[in-house]
Amino acid sequence: MRSDVAMYDKIYQILKNKIVSGVFPLGYQLPSRASLCGEFDASEKTIRRALELLEREGLIESVQRKRATVAFDYTTAHHSAIQTLKKVDTVAASDILKSGVLLCYPITIRGVHLCRGAEWETPEKILTQMNPGEPVMFWRLSNQFWRFFVARNGNDLILRTVDSLGFKDIDPWQGTYEMRSDYAAGLKQLIRAVKAGENPEKIPFDNLSLIYQNAEEPDQGIFSDSPLRKGSKALESQLFQTKERYSSVYLDLLGLIAIGRYRPGSQLPSYKELQTIYEVSADTVSKAIKILQGWGVVETVRGNGVFVTMDLEALKKIEIEPSLIASHLRRYLDSLELISLTIESVAVHAGSHISAAEAVQFAEDLNDLWNQVYLYQLSPVAVLEFITNHIAYDALRTIYKVLLKNYHIGRSIPGLINNGKNFYNRKIHRQCKEAVNALAEGDARQFAKQAAEMFQMTHQLIIEACKRLGCFDAAMQVYDGSKLWQ
Repeated sequence: MRSDVAMYDKIYQILKNKIVSGVFPLGYQLPSRASLCGEFDASEKTIRRALELLEREGLIESVQRKRATVAFDYTTAHHSAIQTLKKVDTVAASDILKSGVLLCYPITIRGVHLCRGAEWETPEKILTQMNPGEPVMFWRLSNQFWRFFVARNGNDLILRTVDSLGFKDIDPWQGTYEMRSDYAAGLKQLIRAVKAGENPEKIPFDNLSLIYQNAEEPDQGIFSDSPLRKGSKALESQLFQTKERYSSVYLDLLGLIAIGRYRPGSQLPSYKELQTIYEVSADTVSKAIKILQGWGVVETVRGNGVFVTMDLEALKKIEIEPSLIASHLRRYLDSLELISLTIESVAVHAGSHISAAEAVQFAEDLNDLWNQVYLYQLSPVAVLEFITNHIAYDALRTIYKVLLKNYHIGRSIPGLINNGKNFYNRKIHRQCKEAVNALAEGDARQFAKQAAEMFQMTHQLIIEACKRLGCFDAAMQVYDGSKLWQ
């Protein structure tokens, strides 16, 4: 089993990304099936399935004995994607715009920093095509320009998060010719400066959020499932990928056993209860329990149920095939990276909505956590949940709830669980306390800065731990991050 994400779905997503972003324009002939098999190290059957999904969505057209051709014109809204010309939800649009400002800036700046050598050819080519005299195409190409730097992070979750905000679904207010000319000149200055070794954060840009202020006008063609219409519910659904359900079940149960929710001798919920809890079929639950039985974690007593047989120390010693956890671990690592990139700006925002009394109470709660049996990442999880609960924007809070859920994947990797108060988790807990104490004193910026330092350090420690456990490489092979932007 190469990974628990369908290979054809990964290939479909990569090819779709290239088509809708204009890398593969209307009329472009895709590589042959044989070439795609070689590029993705996949079977002909897998490639055929990915192409079928693209054709079903109207993105490509296939003719017998000829290579598939792109049928989607990224310069106009595709007829099968646009359902109506209803007004967007103006409240949701405003909320998403504000969320995007907090999220996208650090992500984009990081992508700019990562660009090297020939990689600049793509944004430079886009920039040469941005004609201020053609306002609609100008702003669409501008979206492609910035999306390249988002994709340059090589993180599928980051790219899907930014795409899920829905800005690519609308044509912004056109502005004046002078505004567009000045904006294009600023982009050229940015590229020159960064290639010369200057800090991109020092390049001044006007706040162009006003170009989206007229997005509620009825003549805007908005995708029917865009968050700009449906709000955060649509956004959340776009952040999840296809995955094998049973691996999610056995890994979550493994994590709950590791943190002591289920102890040796305790009984797991019934098969029917597990179906309801995880919203899966009886067959999925059965597969998950068989995996846990194979590892010796649980045993089934006929007529009585499923019982835990293994404690934390024994859990640490079981040998788990890296491919069985690779997809989940990659999602965990991708989430940690997105948190470490954006948490400072998000924490400043959340901190402004937290009272001194709430901060003092949370500091006491942190002390209580430390005085209990200290298992995996309790302090960072508590801080992340505290910040998430005080985010004022629905879209941003929805994204961070997904990240919080993904953060719990770490407890499912037995080798990462540690109930000892060692040097590193003492340091992490101290950083959490110092951050919250700063907030209690009314300094939201210091709170955000220290929280960011803590999450960045935690991210690096977990990468190092995964490498020691021998599962990091398998996680990195779940998908090729360079395919997102090359």
